Amino acid sequence: MKAKAAAAALKVSWAQVHAFRLERHHLAQRAPKKDLIRVIGEIGGVQAQVMSAAELQAGVRVECKVDDVREALWKRKTLVKTWLMRGTLHLIPAEDLPVFTAAMETRWMRLRNSWLKFVQLTEPEFRNLIEAIGEALDGQILTREELISKVAKGRPAHIREVMKSGWGSILKPVARRGLLCFGPSRGQSVTFVRPQLWLDSWREVDPDQALIEVARRYLSAYGPATKEDFARWWGNWPGVGKAAWAGLAGELASVDIEGRSANVLAADADRIQRQPVAPSVQLLPAFDPYVMGHSSRAHIVEAINLSKVSRTAGWISAVVLVDGRVAGTWSHVARKDTLVVSIEPFQRLAAKTRIEVRLRAEAIAQTLGLAKTEVLIP
Repeated sequence: MKAKAAAAALKVSWAQVHAFRLERHHLAQRAPKKDLIRVIGEIGGVQAQVMSAAELQAGVRVECKVDDVREALWKRKTLVKTWLMRGTLHLIPAEDLPVFTAAMETRWMRLRNSWLKFVQLTEPEFRNLIEAIGEALDGQILTREELISKVAKGRPAHIREVMKSGWGSILKPVARRGLLCFGPSRGQSVTFVRPQLWLDSWREVDPDQALIEVARRYLSAYGPATKEDFARWWGNWPGVGKAAWAGLAGELASVDIEGRSANVLAADADRIQRQPVAPSVQLLPAFDPYVMGHSSRAHIVEAINLSKVSRTAGWISAVVLVDGRVAGTWSHVARKDTLVVSIEPFQRLAAKTRIEVRLRAEAIAQTLGLAKTEVLIP
């Protein structure tokens, strides 16, 4: 008996794909403030190595102010800040942290012997150090210096030096284990806490099921996509895309995007095929998730302009988005009560686009608590 033939791939246009992603990223229409946590969860978090950029990533999607993000993070504790995808800082809903850390438990960067040799640690010393940092944060809120002092006490001198010189490299795997996240700053010093005690709830999650759940959420916001796209978004751990796609096998539908093969959740297949395409203009902050979600940016940025978006040292510019594609970059400064926005378009913007850019700038000014806006467009 012959095997049943695979269903034909749905044919969709890039315009439909961009419109679908804009909707799922809450960029077609901002969500109300009450949905702040839900929206951040639906896009898999906002990237927060530059905290002001993370606050604006939330603000362009939700009708909120930066103070609302800070309150959710430090007072309500419904958001949490820690190292996650790609080894970078993110804000995610506190209730999602156990899912992400469980998924990362066995699907992360390989511990290289060359790195261990460089920091003069054996693998047992390194793993012991991770556990010791977690134990030191048991019920404690510690600055970096306090954490180093507590963990290094009674240990060889080079342990203290390792923690001083490469503290990010040491703390990232602790965060990955769910043993560390950021606490409220103390003056100019950041602090660290243990999430099981800092947050109101914690649960244990099966690592394999957690990875499938993260991939499911990824496709819901960033689809259609490939397993290579997911692997790049996650951090290029070998085999992570293959494992995630295998776990989702019964939930995937094939999509043909103008000759490019990808997958979408089967539950979204009809939606994306019928996705209405409407004009859209956005000002996205630096490191915005919409720009960071795939292995290549060729579908949203022309090759000639890529270096203006993906800059040196991993910096991702704030971009002007027109109909889901990057049409320029922008920057801003606050002068007293005025937000001054400077636009650098890749080519002259249409009159209607210029009007929309000014409206988007006004919304960002409101998010920042500024009363006036000045927009400079060549």
